[in-house]
Amino acid sequence: MPEALTEDAVLSFLDAYRDAYEKGEDRFFSYFTDDASFFTVSSPVRIDSREEFKRSFSPAFTSGMTRRSQFMAPEIRILGDYALVTCHNRISVGDQVTNLRATFLVVLRDGALKIAHLHNSAFPLPGVPAAAASAKDLEEFTVLEERVASAAAQVGTPK
Repeated sequence: MPEALTEDAVLSFLDAYRDAYEKGEDRFFSYFTDDASFFTVSSPVRIDSREEFKRSFSPAFTSGMTRRSQFMAPEIRILGDYALVTCHNRISVGDQVTNLRATFLVVLRDGALKIAHLHNSAFPLPGVPAAAASAKDLEEFTVLEERVASAAAQVGTPK
Protein backbone atom coordinates (compact mmCIF):
# COMPACT_ATOMS: atom_id res chain seq x y z
CA MET A 1 0.00 0.00 0.00
CA PRO A 2 1.38 3.40 -0.90
CA GLU A 3 2.02 5.81 1.94
CA ALA A 4 2.17 8.76 -0.44
CA LEU A 5 0.71 9.48 -3.81
CA THR A 6 3.44 9.40 -6.47
CA GLU A 7 3.45 9.14 -10.23
CA ASP A 8 4.99 5.64 -10.00
CA ALA A 9 2.33 4.52 -7.52
CA VAL A 10 -0.45 5.81 -9.80
CA LEU A 11 1.06 4.09 -12.86
CA SER A 12 1.32 0.79 -10.95
CA PHE A 13 -2.26 1.20 -9.74
CA LEU A 14 -3.50 1.83 -13.30
CA ASP A 15 -1.60 -1.24 -14.55
CA ALA A 16 -3.33 -3.41 -11.93
CA TYR A 17 -6.71 -1.80 -12.75
CA ARG A 18 -6.18 -2.48 -16.47
CA ASP A 19 -5.15 -6.09 -15.73
CA ALA A 20 -8.38 -6.70 -13.76
CA TYR A 21 -10.40 -5.14 -16.60
CA GLU A 22 -8.72 -7.22 -19.31
CA LYS A 23 -9.19 -10.45 -17.31
CA GLY A 24 -12.85 -9.65 -16.59
CA GLU A 25 -12.29 -10.17 -12.88
CA ASP A 26 -14.76 -8.97 -10.26
CA ARG A 27 -11.86 -7.25 -8.45
CA PHE A 28 -12.04 -4.63 -11.23
CA PHE A 29 -14.86 -2.95 -9.31
CA SER A 30 -12.78 -2.76 -6.12
CA TYR A 31 -10.54 -0.16 -7.78
CA PHE A 32 -13.31 2.44 -7.29
CA THR A 33 -14.42 4.23 -4.14
CA ASP A 34 -17.90 3.32 -2.88
CA ASP A 35 -19.12 6.81 -3.80
CA ALA A 36 -17.31 7.04 -7.14
CA SER A 37 -19.00 8.90 -9.98
CA PHE A 38 -18.81 7.92 -13.63
CA PHE A 39 -19.46 9.46 -17.02
CA THR A 40 -19.33 6.64 -19.55
CA VAL A 41 -20.02 6.45 -23.26
CA SER A 42 -22.75 3.86 -22.65
CA SER A 43 -24.83 5.92 -20.19
CA PRO A 44 -26.58 9.22 -20.97
CA VAL A 45 -26.47 10.22 -17.28
CA ARG A 46 -23.89 10.29 -14.51
CA ILE A 47 -23.57 7.06 -12.52
CA ASP A 48 -23.31 7.89 -8.83
CA SER A 49 -21.81 4.88 -7.05
CA ARG A 50 -19.60 1.84 -7.52
CA GLU A 51 -22.59 -0.47 -6.94
CA GLU A 52 -24.67 1.33 -9.56
CA PHE A 53 -21.75 1.15 -12.01
CA LYS A 54 -21.26 -2.55 -11.27
CA ARG A 55 -24.98 -3.26 -11.74
CA SER A 56 -25.05 -1.49 -15.11
CA PHE A 57 -21.64 -2.64 -16.38
CA SER A 58 -21.50 -6.26 -15.10
CA PRO A 59 -23.58 -7.84 -17.89
CA ALA A 60 -21.19 -6.57 -20.58
CA PHE A 61 -18.17 -7.07 -18.37
CA THR A 62 -18.90 -10.74 -17.67
CA SER A 63 -19.77 -11.57 -21.29
CA GLY A 64 -16.60 -13.64 -21.75
CA MET A 65 -15.42 -11.43 -24.60
CA THR A 66 -11.68 -10.85 -24.95
CA ARG A 67 -10.79 -7.37 -23.71
CA ARG A 68 -7.73 -5.17 -24.11
CA SER A 69 -7.12 -1.66 -22.84
CA GLN A 70 -4.25 0.67 -23.68
CA PHE A 71 -3.56 3.93 -21.82
CA MET A 72 -1.70 6.13 -24.27
CA ALA A 73 0.41 9.11 -23.19
CA PRO A 74 -1.02 9.33 -19.66
CA GLU A 75 -0.41 12.62 -17.91
CA ILE A 76 -0.46 12.46 -14.12
CA ARG A 77 -0.82 15.55 -11.96
CA ILE A 78 -0.29 14.93 -8.26
CA LEU A 79 -2.44 17.28 -6.16
CA GLY A 80 -1.78 16.33 -2.53
CA ASP A 81 -3.82 13.18 -1.74
CA TYR A 82 -5.33 13.23 -5.24
CA ALA A 83 -4.01 12.60 -8.72
CA LEU A 84 -5.63 13.75 -11.93
CA VAL A 85 -4.84 11.39 -14.79
CA THR A 86 -5.70 12.15 -18.41
CA CYS A 87 -4.97 9.93 -21.38
CA HIS A 88 -6.27 8.42 -24.56
CA ASN A 89 -7.64 4.95 -23.93
CA ARG A 90 -8.03 2.38 -26.68
CA ILE A 91 -10.47 -0.35 -25.67
CA SER A 92 -10.83 -3.54 -27.69
CA VAL A 93 -13.70 -5.89 -26.90
CA GLY A 94 -13.76 -8.83 -29.27
CA ASP A 95 -13.14 -7.26 -32.68
CA GLN A 96 -14.70 -3.88 -31.73
CA VAL A 97 -12.19 -1.07 -31.09
CA THR A 98 -13.15 2.17 -29.35
CA ASN A 99 -10.89 5.18 -28.91
CA LEU A 100 -11.70 7.25 -25.84
CA ARG A 101 -10.49 10.27 -23.96
CA ALA A 102 -10.24 9.28 -20.31
CA THR A 103 -9.91 11.21 -17.08
CA PHE A 104 -9.41 9.53 -13.71
CA LEU A 105 -9.44 11.16 -10.30
CA VAL A 106 -7.31 8.85 -8.18
CA VAL A 107 -7.41 9.32 -4.41
CA LEU A 108 -5.43 7.94 -1.50
CA ARG A 109 -7.90 6.55 1.05
CA ASP A 110 -6.89 4.54 4.10
CA GLY A 111 -3.52 3.78 2.54
CA ALA A 112 -4.97 2.50 -0.76
CA LEU A 113 -5.39 4.13 -4.16
CA LYS A 114 -8.92 4.22 -5.54
CA ILE A 115 -10.68 5.89 -8.46
CA ALA A 116 -13.16 8.49 -7.19
CA HIS A 117 -14.23 9.67 -10.64
CA LEU A 118 -13.95 8.25 -14.16
CA HIS A 119 -14.92 10.24 -17.23
CA ASN A 120 -14.77 8.70 -20.71
CA SER A 121 -15.75 10.39 -23.95
CA ALA A 122 -15.63 9.10 -27.49
CA PHE A 123 -12.66 10.14 -29.60
CA PRO A 124 -13.59 9.83 -33.30
CA LEU A 125 -11.17 10.69 -36.05
CA PRO A 126 -11.26 14.45 -36.77
CA GLY A 127 -13.89 15.31 -39.36
CA VAL A 128 -14.88 11.68 -39.89
CA PRO A 129 -17.98 10.11 -38.37
CA ALA A 130 -16.85 7.15 -36.23
CA ALA A 131 -18.86 4.68 -38.29
CA ALA A 132 -17.19 5.89 -41.52
CA ALA A 133 -13.63 5.33 -40.33
CA SER A 134 -12.01 2.46 -42.17
CA ALA A 135 -9.61 -0.06 -40.67
CA LYS A 136 -6.80 1.63 -42.61
CA ASP A 137 -7.75 5.03 -41.12
CA LEU A 138 -7.68 3.55 -37.62
CA GLU A 139 -4.34 1.85 -38.30
CA GLU A 140 -2.81 5.14 -39.50
CA PHE A 141 -4.29 6.92 -36.48
CA THR A 142 -2.82 4.22 -34.21
CA VAL A 143 0.65 4.66 -35.71
CA LEU A 144 0.42 8.42 -35.21
CA GLU A 145 -0.79 8.02 -31.59
CA GLU A 146 2.04 5.61 -30.84
CA ARG A 147 4.61 8.02 -32.31
CA VAL A 148 3.19 10.88 -30.25
CA ALA A 149 3.17 8.71 -27.12
CA SER A 150 6.80 7.68 -27.73
CA ALA A 151 7.88 11.28 -28.25
CA ALA A 152 5.99 12.43 -25.15
CA ALA A 153 7.63 9.68 -23.09
CA GLN A 154 11.06 10.87 -24.22
CA VAL A 155 10.60 14.62 -23.83
CA GLY A 156 7.63 14.93 -21.50
CA THR A 157 4.22 16.48 -22.01
CA PRO A 158 3.98 20.26 -22.45
CA LYS A 159 2.63 21.98 -19.35
